[in-house]
Amino acid sequence: MLTCVLCLSSCGTLFTPSKQPITFMGMPETRIYDNGKKLGEIAEGGTTTIKVRKKLSNKTLIAKKDGYKNTPVTLDATFNPVSIINLTNILAWAIDLGTGKCCKWDTDVVEIEMEKSETEK
Repeated sequence: MLTCVLCLSSCGTLFTPSKQPITFMGMPETRIYDNGKKLGEIAEGGTTTIKVRKKLSNKTLIAKKDGYKNTPVTLDATFNPVSIINLTNILAWAIDLGTGKCCKWDTDVVEIEMEKSETEK
């Protein structure tokens, strides 16, 4: 059974989680959204850490705060070197590609600078 699991699992699936923690730095009460779903809010200390699901392409999140313009925040996807362990196993590569685990986010810390909205100036 264990041999079967190891043969049908890929390296990315075995060694990396599907979500990566990203620390967002900015003004307190700034909310972070992904496709309209709130992921988290920056606390009084000016930071929050959110686990963001990995994918094969870049991801744009939206930072929102009352009195400020909505600010896009782009996470750049890069190759996850642990996937190299798959070597020539096509099935393992397919699993890593399908789950997005062959990639990771380029940065672990994102600083958000927001601009006041026109009505607040």
